Amino acid sequence: MQTSENKPVPLVPEAKSRFPFATKEPEIFQCEIVVTASDMTRRTMLARKGSLRRVDFDPSEKNQRTILQTDKEYLIAFDKKIYAEKAVKTGPVAADAQFSELTSELLNLGEHAEFQEIGREETVTKYKVSLDGGDANEIIIYYDETIGMPVKQEFFAVDGAEKILQYSVEVVGFRTDVDEGLFAIPAGFRKVSLGEFYSR
Repeated sequence: MQTSENKPVPLVPEAKSRFPFATKEPEIFQCEIVVTASDMTRRTMLARKGSLRRVDFDPSEKNQRTILQTDKEYLIAFDKKIYAEKAVKTGPVAADAQFSELTSELLNLGEHAEFQEIGREETVTKYKVSLDGGDANEIIIYYDETIGMPVKQEFFAVDGAEKILQYSVEVVGFRTDVDEGLFAIPAGFRKVSLGEFYSR
């Protein structure tokens, strides 16, 4: 005989993150990512306000290129003052995959990374990361609890007692007040086809 009595349903356990801290990109933020290796520095500006997103490669430089995602996806070349529309995959998953540079550069560690907390200073926790059980490399990650994100990574080559910094990735100028004007095509820029955009 069937009854209308509610029976408990077993819960599926949430998948455990392989990181000892949160890695979700904030809904509203603006910052720069600065990658430094020997005498080379590369800067990328990121901005997000809900579904509006922007990535600037080499911001404020002559060859600055920008990707805007608003109602469509736009490619912008500042030196030529042109822009083009590009077909965009829809849905939040597609958007997050394309604009995940904030965490991907800071957490590009491979599958077998082991984390060890090695210090705290105010709101920043410092982790030493070992890769694949080896000792030829060492990664230090700085995690800022106030913004819920890793904010710096240093990659060292280890030779005995000597550690040599190979490169660093750092989040600078992080802020949560973002001007919506950042997500508009600059005034006076001319629309061109994708073919013409890439030919320049």
